[in-house]
Amino acid sequence: MTEEETQIGHALRRLRDGIHVPPFDPKREQALLAAFDAHCARPRQTAGRRAWAMATAASIVIALALDWLVVRSVRQGGAVAPPPIVEMADFVPWPGANTWPPFESGSLMRVELPVSALPSLGLWPPQSAGSVVQADIVVGQDGFARAVRLVQ
Repeated sequence: MTEEETQIGHALRRLRDGIHVPPFDPKREQALLAAFDAHCARPRQTAGRRAWAMATAASIVIALALDWLVVRSVRQGGAVAPPPIVEMADFVPWPGANTWPPFESGSLMRVELPVSALPSLGLWPPQSAGSVVQADIVVGQDGFARAVRLVQ
């Protein structure tokens, strides 16, 4: 054994001998167990569950109301109208762009967008579109998209 290991062994023995362990006290044990029982008996916080349940219920009510409106429209002979077809030369505002800082300057970028992304932008794909379409996006001085249009 090395000198360092011997010193560590002596230090550990001194530490062990210096620890005072109180004698067993049944009253202290009972008090500790009673404290644990009191803690476990308290009602748990259910605010998070309640908020989640309310949000779920509201979502279900909204979904049912929308479903009822669509079914009612179809039963009355009306059809559910597809989103409006946007002419190729018309720019439409980017969703949420009206909440950003004022538009001062920008640039035009030509990109390919998946057809599946067009409805979320308020655009309806042309009938001749494949899986992607060409689009021009106006990007503001802050780097945020401001408007989009489809390109032929």
